[in-house]
Amino acid sequence: MGYFKTTKKVLSVCHEPEKFLNGLTANSLDKPQNVFVNLHGRIIATFDQIKINEDQFLLVIEESFIPAVLEHVDRYARLSHAKIQSENLTVYFDVDGSYKPDKGEFVIPQKAGQLVLTAKNLSPLVSEAEFTVFRLKNNIPFLGIDYKDEMLLNVSETDFVSFTKGCFLGQEPIAKVHHRSKPTWKLAAKYEDECSAEEKAEMTSKAPDPVTGKVLGFVFVANNKD
Repeated sequence: MGYFKTTKKVLSVCHEPEKFLNGLTANSLDKPQNVFVNLHGRIIATFDQIKINEDQFLLVIEESFIPAVLEHVDRYARLSHAKIQSENLTVYFDVDGSYKPDKGEFVIPQKAGQLVLTAKNLSPLVSEAEFTVFRLKNNIPFLGIDYKDEMLLNVSETDFVSFTKGCFLGQEPIAKVHHRSKPTWKLAAKYEDECSAEEKAEMTSKAPDPVTGKVLGFVFVANNKD
């Protein structure tokens, strides 16, 4: 299909980045996705990550959430002397997952396709409508569109968290929910005609499914998992 130009931006974290990030994020640093949460286990920002070398990580974060992230990590960055700066890279979503990066470019795998971090202008571009259908079909909700400051496990129980990595800020409420109960809600793609009136009012990223013709969208549904 091509590439969708996102509104995500790239931050570089240097000076013992693994030590700095490990205590502040919920997932293992070898995974493609991660998250900053607050003390209550609620999302500050989910993000994509890639290790460049022993002294540099790149974080890909929705632009409007970067100020909240910088405020959240500021005290810890000053204590650890970690250096955080913006990188002049554009972030595209390669829906085919076929892009081969050149020197100075990076790719991060997704549930389908991949992110491309590049200084180039890529084409052909995928329309927003086409990309929304792609996200719905592949269960790829976006921060700032489909969820914001939710309890992390309501958005995903697996994508952004490791339960074996050790301590991190906000771990206790997340671990309690995981081990002692279950998330109250789960974010799912659902057809509008299968939703309650309340769910219809809360649906995001609504788009017609080209196969069925029915409207599909993301919505938080009650988690009835046993």
